[in-house]
Amino acid sequence: MSLTEVQTTIAAVADQVGPSVVAIGRRPRGSGLVVDGGRVLTNAHNLRGTQTTISFLDGRSQLGEVVGADLDADLAVLEVDTGSASFPAWGEGQLDLGAPVVALANPGGRGLRVTVGYVSGLDRVFRGPRGRRITGSIEHTAPLLPGA
Repeated sequence: MSLTEVQTTIAAVADQVGPSVVAIGRRPRGSGLVVDGGRVLTNAHNLRGTQTTISFLDGRSQLGEVVGADLDADLAVLEVDTGSASFPAWGEGQLDLGAPVVALANPGGRGLRVTVGYVSGLDRVFRGPRGRRITGSIEHTAPLLPGA
């Protein structure tokens, strides 16, 4: 695959998935992803309380409500009017070592940022933010930007 084809693929992923990447917080602390109509997934450490501002790439901001959080896994689900923001289809099939990955973020609410890498480990085990053991994780080399 040529570098031009790689660039085209990365741009296509950003165009397709980018509109579902949001900034979390009034002074954005992190990013999230529209995962279904009215639902955004983010890291629990991005939240301060049960409500937060969610900013979309189209410039719209909405107040979201926490409807579920797992502090040990550092994940939270927010309910919000996602408007016309689409959500990406989840991939199917086997993920292999060396598979390319694209990481998208809206750090600080300043627009879409993209990084790339590859799958470097499967079924990995690590300790979550509160020390809980998390198994079955995918390890990758795509740099995660501050606020991602």
